[in-house]
Amino acid sequence: MPVRKKRRRYLSFRVDCTRSLITKEIWDSIQRRVLDLYGVQGLSQVEPVLIDFDEDTQTGVLRSNRDKIRSLRAVLALITEVGGAPAAVRVCRTSGTIRSLKKKT
Repeated sequence: MPVRKKRRRYLSFRVDCTRSLITKEIWDSIQRRVLDLYGVQGLSQVEPVLIDFDEDTQTGVLRSNRDKIRSLRAVLALITEVGGAPAAVRVCRTSGTIRSLKKKT
């Protein structure tokens, strides 16, 4: 019996913060918030993966399970602090491929 390939969605986001952030800080903040909101089981269902984060422009790309993209958007909306500094994460665009996501932005 063949196994069906997991469908994924890519999400472009921008971080508004009072200071410049590094990749590890934003990734830790996203993972911690998913765990706080949905627990370990929710983290395994959402499957967030930080594909890219540009420390100069403070923009990045996240990958998630297609069925849980709304959950990931909710998590990003609830982030109010990153690395001890006040911050807000804004979702710019969602797409089915990285190529079309980068083309649109």
